[in-house]
Amino acid sequence: MSKLAEIDSYQQFLRDLFHNDDGDLARLQAEADSADLPNMSIGPEQGKFLQLLVQLTGARKVLEIGVLGGYSGAWIARALPADGKLIGLELERRHADFALDQWRRMGLADKAEVRVGAALEILPELADEAPFDLIFIDADKNNYPDYLDYALRYSRPGTVILGDNVRMGGSIVNPERQDSDWVQGMRRFAQTLSRDERLVSTVIPYPDGLAMAVVR
Repeated sequence: MSKLAEIDSYQQFLRDLFHNDDGDLARLQAEADSADLPNMSIGPEQGKFLQLLVQLTGARKVLEIGVLGGYSGAWIARALPADGKLIGLELERRHADFALDQWRRMGLADKAEVRVGAALEILPELADEAPFDLIFIDADKNNYPDYLDYALRYSRPGTVILGDNVRMGGSIVNPERQDSDWVQGMRRFAQTLSRDERLVSTVIPYPDGLAMAVVR
């Protein structure tokens, strides 16, 4: 399920030492492949980074926009305290059901839930559950600017906001791809992160770029 299967020898060295999937996560990935889920998951490097961020920030309430098979959500939920909560938004019912089954198998059902539907239709309903301590955006790239607007609305000082795939396989700087709605959405997302005075932001140079911002 992970799109980051092809890595160089140094990345493999680091993965073997620090980032390799344990049995539960490896089973999730294998069953996602068997179920023909899209090959779009983050890699274990980013998963471990999400785990560390949850633990470093003491996050108790996390919002994930784009659940897919539940791989990133598993990393997040396992790092949450017993009373922590992950709310995931997922467009596809089949993906949501798969993720929920995996989380139940891993003993995470009490800490993680999925709400099914278009994220921009569900997000207005979350106002009473804000603020969130960490918000991870990994969905349709054309809507990243709108997702960021909601993330800022549902944040507090110290909230961490993350956005995956900033590099977009190189498309974000490819002159021949600039007509793409997804590329333009990601460019606006990156520009807002870099300019908004409410945020301190950077991009972590994982293979496809992981944007990270902290609300002032």
